[in-house]
Amino acid sequence: MPPRKKQKTEHTDTLNPVATLAPPRRTTRAMTKTALVPTPQSVRQPVASRARKSCVTGAAGKFRKGHLDTLPEIAVEIQLEIYSYLDLRDLHQLSRTCKRFREFFLGQKTVTKERLWEQARANTDDFPERPPFLSEPAFVHLLISPYCHRCGCTNVHQVIWAWFTRHCARCLREVTFNYNEADDYIQRRSRCKTGIFSYTTHGPFRLLAVVNPSDNISCRESSKSNRIHREHLEPLAVEWRKACPRNTPWFALRDIAQRIEQERRGEIEEREAYAAPCKAWFDEQERKRRAALDAARVTRFHEILRRLKEGGWEKEIAFMGPKRLDEMAASTVVRQAAKLTPKVWQDVYARLEGHLNDIRKERLTVERQGLLKSRFEMLEQAIREHYVRLPRSASMEYRPRALDFIFVSECRSLLEAENERTITRGDFSAILPAVTARWEAEMKEKLSTIMKGALPGPVADDVDMFSLAVAVFGCRCIGHTAYYGYRPGVEEPSPPRFPTVLRHDCLRKRAVYDREPPEDTFYSRLFMKRSMEYDVQPFEVRDLYRTPDVVAQACNILQTLGMDPLRTTLNDVKDCGARLKCLSCPEPWGIYAFTVETAINHACVHTYYFGKHDKWAPLDEEELALAYRLEAETHDVDLTSKVARRNIEWSCSLCLDFDERWPRMQEHYKTEHPDQDAEACLQNGTIFRHPYKSRKEQLKPPVQIRAKVQ
Repeated sequence: MPPRKKQKTEHTDTLNPVATLAPPRRTTRAMTKTALVPTPQSVRQPVASRARKSCVTGAAGKFRKGHLDTLPEIAVEIQLEIYSYLDLRDLHQLSRTCKRFREFFLGQKTVTKERLWEQARANTDDFPERPPFLSEPAFVHLLISPYCHRCGCTNVHQVIWAWFTRHCARCLREVTFNYNEADDYIQRRSRCKTGIFSYTTHGPFRLLAVVNPSDNISCRESSKSNRIHREHLEPLAVEWRKACPRNTPWFALRDIAQRIEQERRGEIEEREAYAAPCKAWFDEQERKRRAALDAARVTRFHEILRRLKEGGWEKEIAFMGPKRLDEMAASTVVRQAAKLTPKVWQDVYARLEGHLNDIRKERLTVERQGLLKSRFEMLEQAIREHYVRLPRSASMEYRPRALDFIFVSECRSLLEAENERTITRGDFSAILPAVTARWEAEMKEKLSTIMKGALPGPVADDVDMFSLAVAVFGCRCIGHTAYYGYRPGVEEPSPPRFPTVLRHDCLRKRAVYDREPPEDTFYSRLFMKRSMEYDVQPFEVRDLYRTPDVVAQACNILQTLGMDPLRTTLNDVKDCGARLKCLSCPEPWGIYAFTVETAINHACVHTYYFGKHDKWAPLDEEELALAYRLEAETHDVDLTSKVARRNIEWSCSLCLDFDERWPRMQEHYKTEHPDQDAEACLQNGTIFRHPYKSRKEQLKPPVQIRAKVQ
């Protein structure tokens, strides 16, 4: 489509200077075509103007342009009276409305136009003083319009006050030189072999307005420091060329350069004097602008949250929390300052809907996890209530844990029930008697199978297999606390027996590579993750692979004493009072007196770290008497010794689940049981050693009956 033709204007009224300010009437294509068609009377008739459309048309309420198109048709005197009440901002905005107003306010300079801008300046209170080298429209445009003065691109919010101009990043690189480039440019334009900067006292800083000035030599090639405008450099190059004739001696160049520097120094100082207050005013306006934008963004964000809550996303918004809400507020679609119109809201909602759906899935998953964890805690409490009765004893601690029942059908049906179903602790307590009895029978059967395979022969029917002195289980933690230079007098964890093996630590802790859920479901992954967090697994008997070796060591020790391993119980061994010495230990260690239990422990430790210690001999009468005397002197003070209490976990039989070290146990009795004395409760058994939380089992170490060989 060709461009519209401009209407030819008639001769202007030269007699009325005010009439020349009236802008021409609006031209349309229809008016132009009609004006070119001759009438029968060969006289041009005025074309009837079309009826103005309403400012609001249709149901959508769409606004039309041209609200001020009739203003130029009013008498000029009335227009001038109207414009006299405007300030600089209003006059600047009005001049940008259309070409007619731009021509009227920014066109050819006249006395009337200057008065309009002077009156607008008088109506404006907060603008800084205008520099004399800028006109009022140019100064207002510099302060208000965020456009590049070279290419016209928008969002240029930084003013270069040394030049009183705005430039985008690309134009700034194109219209400026650095220090060395400017010096080379002047040198090429002049007849001198060197530029003017070499002859001045302060380089270019008193000759030109320099942005980011720096005296550092390394910054002369920088793209950010010492930027000099091309338009300012050209007059300086011309002046330097005129001041330096062809045959000017080199010693006269410095005087010429300093004279030019003195002449230009006043102009530079004048710019700096006006730049400081203008920059302060502009920074304050920029701060207010940013504050207004931030306030608009906050208002818009709160409006978006309100509409999302009304749309059914209230739980998701509450689930996101402050940090994720801040991230959403910083997103591109949300952080805008524009008004939230219905059309804009549709676009915002369309972009946020996918993110909100992901948040909803995450919320439902977390809620499901929280519900399953709360039910898991109910199951743990129900198990404790089923086994523990006051006063509590050590045998009550050999109970299963909730992880042992997560894949049992009765417990899983309650744990994995729908969210709407209410599950209480009583529901678990109702099924626990049958479930725990079945679990105990199953574990006892598995342990019996392992022990039968380790014993040297069948056990008589009238003998309980787990009561035998050799009925010990070998796990992977046996001997792990041994260290180089071990001596027999050090107490070590003994191999577990039944039922302590049910709560043995290493049987509930597996290596990371060995932790595989039995099924790949949300339920299985959740409890697998929980067990890895707490480093606890369901009870597993496959880690008792050292049991045959440990039982063989125990059988060898009993055969040394002349006892039958398949009929001798642990109580028989304790009652006989037999003591042994290890013939495999090196002579520098000395000779120690071992009970059967400590001998089994000693043999197991050395089997895996110091070689087999399978040679034993009973003590003679003299050595046995000495061993009894030494044991009476050392073992009787075991519980009352501060050293013995240091690494022991103690349990209070008056509470359901209070287990702590000795200092906190004393504080517990002072606050919870003030009528009881902690020392007395330790002696009478009210405070007992926890059966599996203590670092060492309750074994009395062997005594040394022969000194070390030096």
